[in-house]
Amino acid sequence: MKKIDVYEIDSHGQMDKDMDRLVRKKRFLSLPAQIKDLAESLQNGDFQGEFLARYYEPVECEVYKLRLPNPDANVGKVGGYRLIYVVATENRIVILLTIYYKKEQESISDTYIKGLIAGYFLDSAPYDEDESE
Repeated sequence: MKKIDVYEIDSHGQMDKDMDRLVRKKRFLSLPAQIKDLAESLQNGDFQGEFLARYYEPVECEVYKLRLPNPDANVGKVGGYRLIYVVATENRIVILLTIYYKKEQESISDTYIKGLIAGYFLDSAPYDEDESE
């Protein structure tokens, strides 16, 4: 029997802000269910979407961009959402970084993605009291 790798799913604070804005302001009410289904798939190691890059700082990770349809606006993947997520294989974690609506934003820069990744790992690093002395 094949062992299934299980990944922890987490989200960046920016992802939470983006989701909240899209649901509350744009009234895209089906988005949370889509993200929940996606998270379950990612948790089992089913990494979807277009591989964008591999970064080595602050941890080795792979960045993916996933196109999602927007059923609330009756558009498919072409005019739907773009979800950027990171897989940190060594840490066994998938981080949902950000999501945007294609009709509002054409693309996202590598610099912005790197900043989100660095921010996530720096914010989640354990605090060492010895370093503060």
